[in-house]
Amino acid sequence: MKLIMEKPQTYDEMKGKTGLAIEYLPREDGSAAVRVVSADGSLAAEAIFKKDRIDEAHILYMEVTELLRSRAALGESPAAIRERASKLLALFRGEKVSFGDASAAVPERKPSGEFIANPGKKIEIDVDGVLYQRLPVRTRLLTEKDTDLLPILEEYVKPYLKPNDLLFVSEKALSVTQGRVVSMGDIKPSRLARFLGRNVGNYYGSSQFHGFGHGTSIAMQLLIEEAGYPRAVFAAIVSALTRPLGVKGLFYRICGKQAKSIDCPMSFLVLEYAHSAKLAPRDPFGAARRFRKALGCETVILDANYRGAFSLGKSTRALSETFIGKLFRDNPLGQSDEMTPFAIVRR
Repeated sequence: MKLIMEKPQTYDEMKGKTGLAIEYLPREDGSAAVRVVSADGSLAAEAIFKKDRIDEAHILYMEVTELLRSRAALGESPAAIRERASKLLALFRGEKVSFGDASAAVPERKPSGEFIANPGKKIEIDVDGVLYQRLPVRTRLLTEKDTDLLPILEEYVKPYLKPNDLLFVSEKALSVTQGRVVSMGDIKPSRLARFLGRNVGNYYGSSQFHGFGHGTSIAMQLLIEEAGYPRAVFAAIVSALTRPLGVKGLFYRICGKQAKSIDCPMSFLVLEYAHSAKLAPRDPFGAARRFRKALGCETVILDANYRGAFSLGKSTRALSETFIGKLFRDNPLGQSDEMTPFAIVRR
């Protein structure tokens, strides 16, 4: 079978501010290299990916370009940005890397007390004629050392709760504390995952690209394992038969919310998780009820992105999926390094 040769890509929009350009160089054998190149043309860092890891090459290229944009916007020095980019490539090469210095370089975030909207988002939103405040709660970085989310909620959220408030918890935060984070290097895609992943349109390489979703073999492999092979195959067949008729979304409906909630990569800008995938949290309904009992407010475990929002678990059936979708339709908690995994919703 003849390989379809990808096109080389170069990102040099931040070259003036960072002194760096990023290159994506495909090769005839299906492998590819991602390079960080200095202004004088010298090679600063490189990561090479075999054909069966090409999805990771695509992810890295997008992540490192976003890294240049975000760090330049923070006013970080070219030398520091070069170091971050080199570490990111080393992470994808399978080396052990610490990003503690990168986190320390981010301006301090005031937790909870001052509810400031994330960039480009609004605090208030009208839902069916009723005005609600979505108050984003800023926290420190959650890591694998955090094995229980409740103490974090008690520290950052509980002091600011008022009667009749609603609490929305990012499913990412719950997954982290449950150890549901997986290194991309540990995922071994099957032939089925490669086939299905190729048929998910994420518009990679175009202006319509918003995220990889399940359009990579590594993300699709996790989805298949979460849903189960028979269910995933059945969903794929039904989707293939109904899509020509204009029916969309059946694949994810059949596979279920838990499978749909898988993220890979987990984050573009939180470098500690740049080479990680996230599984859906275990027992989100039980977690929501536990948090309600401890904090005294109805709780929703929320999955939100640029396409919309839905619950994975909630402490009451009174909160409908339609309401949740409208309330978080613009994803006010963000999808990057905002460090706002919780939202207090107040009427």
